[in-house]
Amino acid sequence: MQRLPATILCALPLLVGSMASAPASSCAREVGIEQAKEMVGECLQVSPATHPPCNVSNSCSLIQSEIVRGCEMLDADKPDFCDNY
Repeated sequence: MQRLPATILCALPLLVGSMASAPASSCAREVGIEQAKEMVGECLQVSPATHPPCNVSNSCSLIQSEIVRGCEMLDADKPDFCDNY
């Protein structure tokens, strides 16, 4: 029987863990492309991130959590849609 190199054995838990945390479905698949695009637009309006997760390929829950985070950082000037989150 051939043994796996130690580097592969050490990296295996990282690979398995990253696969487990990958989104099962894109937001576009979850709710349709039009609604996903609307969420992405809202996400981009409020996200303070330099590389926000505002992309229809990400899960809707990830996009929504970024919208909530961004809306919570805004004061009275926050967009009306923040009330929906």
